[in-house]
Amino acid sequence: MFTRSQVPGRTKVKLTVDILMTAVLLGLMTYSFIGEKAHEWLGMVMLLLFVFHHILNFSWLKGLGRGKYSPYRVFQTVIVILIFFCMFGSMVSGILISQYLFSEWTSQYLYESASLAHLFCAYWGFMLMSMHIGLHWRMIMGIMKSRMKKPCPTILRWCLRILAAGIALYGAYRFIHNRILSYLFLQTHFVMYDFDATLLRVLRDELAIMGLFLYLAYHTGGILQKTKKKEN
Repeated sequence: MFTRSQVPGRTKVKLTVDILMTAVLLGLMTYSFIGEKAHEWLGMVMLLLFVFHHILNFSWLKGLGRGKYSPYRVFQTVIVILIFFCMFGSMVSGILISQYLFSEWTSQYLYESASLAHLFCAYWGFMLMSMHIGLHWRMIMGIMKSRMKKPCPTILRWCLRILAAGIALYGAYRFIHNRILSYLFLQTHFVMYDFDATLLRVLRDELAIMGLFLYLAYHTGGILQKTKKKEN
């Protein structure tokens, strides 16, 4: 557990980058509101943050070939690898369908296939990045606790747990209602927008869906870590 004065500067930078990546990710998912040009610029910002994120976590990458792989470590590593492929696919397909920043590289022959790849990578990336946040949520909560002058009251902790479960349940509802599964498995080849929806409503729904996968990964990670402790 960190104390208020013990939160390393590098950790603060990592958290700042992660918060920025989360904000940009949510912005990218509001394509119908921000427009194509802004979407492309946000994509470039996400790429830069993604590269910076991995530079900051290079020591973790170097350690991939060392040590034993517990179920938790396997789960975490698989998610990171899949995120990398989703990001790579999003960037390549985004360049091929670009109308502004990389318009000279746009391929008319590959446009339809690239559009499907972009849709596929975007929604899988959103889900996997949400899970990645969930696996680091204990560390985030530990840092937040270190910033508090007094311990969090038990009743407040239970209220927050109930709130988290409620967000996850609403996220599950929006996941089904918004037919996200059809995008994940390319049963639908284009995003169906609700043109009556406001930006705030779309952000609320995206945050709830993010909360769902964060919640699932957080508790799955907790179960896997307890399994490791029992084995030891």
